[in-house]
Amino acid sequence: MHVTVAIIGLDRLGTSFGLALKRYQSQPKAQHSFTIIGSDPTAFPMKTAQKMGAIDNFNRAVLKAMDGADLIILNVPYGSLEDTYAVIGPELKSGAVVLDTSLLKQPAIDLAQRYFPARADGQPLAYLIGTTPIINVQALYGGDLSVEGARADLFDKSDVLLTPDMKTPSEAIQLAEDIVRLIGGQPRFMDPAEHDGLIAATEELPALLGATLFYTLLQSEGWQELRRMVNPALALATQNLRYQMPDDLLPLLVQNRENLLRHLEALIGALDGVRDALAENDSDQIEAFLVLVRRTWEQWDVKRFSGKWEDSGQQPEVLPGPFGSVSGFLSMRRKKEDEDDED
Repeated sequence: MHVTVAIIGLDRLGTSFGLALKRYQSQPKAQHSFTIIGSDPTAFPMKTAQKMGAIDNFNRAVLKAMDGADLIILNVPYGSLEDTYAVIGPELKSGAVVLDTSLLKQPAIDLAQRYFPARADGQPLAYLIGTTPIINVQALYGGDLSVEGARADLFDKSDVLLTPDMKTPSEAIQLAEDIVRLIGGQPRFMDPAEHDGLIAATEELPALLGATLFYTLLQSEGWQELRRMVNPALALATQNLRYQMPDDLLPLLVQNRENLLRHLEALIGALDGVRDALAENDSDQIEAFLVLVRRTWEQWDVKRFSGKWEDSGQQPEVLPGPFGSVSGFLSMRRKKEDEDDED
């Protein structure tokens, strides 16, 4: 089966879709082939994606890039989402499936209902399936989200969340499942409202924290020297500012504000506790906090690295992670505490 694919938006994520599909196509027993056309507002990502072998051709004009496409991977900045739907929606071919990678799924469903072609009885003629890849742990700590950071194995053995709405037919859902498996991922279905509640914590809160952190330092009397001392710790904490414009972040925060406020209140409470402990010079409380966080982070890191989320009932004393075994201070502390208990 031959499928014509359009990828709208060629950053790391969009380009990796193309690389993964081309990787599958190159296998001797591949049952499907793809013609992939890319589109991006600027020339560099399109030319780079083509050189990398992720796309066969490109066109800056979105409608020309998606002309006749059976599958559209929509990967545009959130601030331009509605404008993009207004342009492409009426031009979608009957039966086309759109995989939308935007962070919020409920607003995307509303846009599809407004702009996608439909029959007289309101049933859609083209179909939207929200798609959120949880990327391969090998790329989890990589900060390059540009086209040059794309890789064919970005989705390997990782969940790809699918959030179809109630009107999506089974054939469209099956196509999305098939694509996820072809790119190396594991399809997992999620309710759109549940998805948006979780994304407030995993995407919006870190982006807001990065912006607030940078703003706080900017107001510091020492900013003239601070700005010259930025290394990866601060750069990675604020990297969303490099890839996310205010017009993209603002609607994300506002449209999902109830979910975001819940997580923000919890964070403020935790920071208040840390501040109070520091003000009181309560080193025992601070140490207990840091040890607890590190221990639970280690357990999460092992599960994220292995993909095995069910508890085994027994945790190893030293937990292996993506950078090798975790040892040092915390491991010695656990051993010392055990010895003290025996005394």
